[in-house]
Amino acid sequence: MSDVYVLNPDYGLRDDIHRFILFSKANRKGNASPNWMSFIHPAHAAMLSFFTHERSLNENWPLLALFFHCDASKAERLIRPFMENREAFFTTWHGKRICFPRQLIIPMEKAGTEYRFQKLPPCTPTGMTVDTCTRRLYSGPLLLTLMLTNRCMTHCRYCYADTRTQVQNWLPTSRILELIREAAELPVQQINLIGGEIFLHKDWDTILAELVRHGIEPEFISTKIPFTAECLRKLKQTHYKNLIQVSLDAIDTTILVQSLSVNNSYTSEMMRGLRMLDQSGLPYQVSSVLTTYNCDPRTLTDLFRFLSTLKNLHDWRLTPVSNSTTTEYPGFADLKPSHQKISDIFRFLQEAVVPNAHFRIILNQSAIEKQYYTDEGGSMHFNGAVCSALSSHLFILPDGKVTICEQLYWNPRFIIGDAKKSGLKEIWQSPEALHLCNLSRKDLSRQSKCKACTYFEECFEYGNRCWSDIIKAYGKECWDYPDPRCRLAPEMKNRFDY
Repeated sequence: MSDVYVLNPDYGLRDDIHRFILFSKANRKGNASPNWMSFIHPAHAAMLSFFTHERSLNENWPLLALFFHCDASKAERLIRPFMENREAFFTTWHGKRICFPRQLIIPMEKAGTEYRFQKLPPCTPTGMTVDTCTRRLYSGPLLLTLMLTNRCMTHCRYCYADTRTQVQNWLPTSRILELIREAAELPVQQINLIGGEIFLHKDWDTILAELVRHGIEPEFISTKIPFTAECLRKLKQTHYKNLIQVSLDAIDTTILVQSLSVNNSYTSEMMRGLRMLDQSGLPYQVSSVLTTYNCDPRTLTDLFRFLSTLKNLHDWRLTPVSNSTTTEYPGFADLKPSHQKISDIFRFLQEAVVPNAHFRIILNQSAIEKQYYTDEGGSMHFNGAVCSALSSHLFILPDGKVTICEQLYWNPRFIIGDAKKSGLKEIWQSPEALHLCNLSRKDLSRQSKCKACTYFEECFEYGNRCWSDIIKAYGKECWDYPDPRCRLAPEMKNRFDY
């Protein structure tokens, strides 16, 4: 093994004006920490840049010592913890943690045969001050989601997506490709593609191939379309190698006709398409949404038996149905199994099905375990996933309008730009975006308990209030109400807990 160590190519660095972003790439190939993003001090970024050149350790130590004004032995002591580290770790700067992922600096032999030296100069930030705490990125989004179309071939009763809005002027493919190139220049971590049904977009393969070419393709693509040989041929030609997620809730035709509004041939077409996908060599998983239609042992056992005939299935994921911001609540309430029903079916699957599976079965229990009305001290302390809206993520609708969150769609209060007219950086810093980032008490209605809350400033500044959950719980006009996780939140008008 040579004495050349390099920055793991599964990680990327980006100047974020007042710090650097260290992130894992979408198409990582090694043992990198998945879905990683942290803010690091410019000095750390400068240190990492020395490992983007074809130099031995003995050549790097004196160069690092010269740059950091210390002797070579001290430079080595400082940097050794970052080399082939098996676990993520942190250092502190002014009392603040700075976190680093595993396997950050690795031997060149482990970087893969396609590794190319980037030869980065010592990184220096464009800003004059250092800030490793502010959640919102300064330089633009790190994640993008492109909703290619809101058209779908099914009409699922439980669908949370806005498939009803009639798109008049579609975002042209030429502009989508420009946005992809602009995003790659930033760079972004990845761009997600969603629908509707993305395979109904006339240029889905061109768009996906461009994402792959830039190394920012989605982690997975979700679909309800029955695969054909032609579709699989096009998919292979894009060189996309991440997961295909096929949504299938049952193999009972009556259930699918009633719940998805499909024709009687849909079930057999989906099963045939899955068998073709299984033989294609493309990695895939199956996802099932649990509703009152299919949340019973017989239906899920029948589906499991079919899935067991597939040789290359990666995993089967089961998730309880969730509410929508665009569909009236009573319709969803009728589709939701009870907490007891979900618990019973998960127990049945765990005991009777999981032991007999040759693939992983993932039971998403977060929906029934999530707590509401419990957290205090502002959004920094809310349980569950941390919201990326306005902090690192943009969502581009099929007509080019840009919103802050997938589930808010065309809600005018959250439209912050138009990708037909503006670039990503401009939209990120638009007056509409900055207004939402800097809401004051006077922007809120008297009915909102947030208006007079002691924690208002830190809660809104941290930005972890889930706008879509608030609207689901209280309605569109109550967008400024507390997040339902907050101890001070009023009782939900439309309950989405279990």
